[in-house]
Amino acid sequence: MEVTWWGHATCTIEDSGVRVLTDPLFVRRFAHLRRRRGEVPPPRAAVAEVVLVSHLHSDHLHLPSLARLAPGSRLI
Repeated sequence: MEVTWWGHATCTIEDSGVRVLTDPLFVRRFAHLRRRRGEVPPPRAAVAEVVLVSHLHSDHLHLPSLARLAPGSRLI
């Protein structure tokens, strides 16, 4: 299993060839949140079979970031 943390609540979990992405937030700054270190996740971060949105706060359900997801990603 491999886990890549992209910042805030966004991470990719890969196991047995399946990629799960949590709470995608692919921007430098959002409301009171800002990236202190690291760049905005690269395009490969938006590739996942399953995307999990933990709850409906706008920093976890960020519509512009969801629009960047690879076609065919299943949203949970």
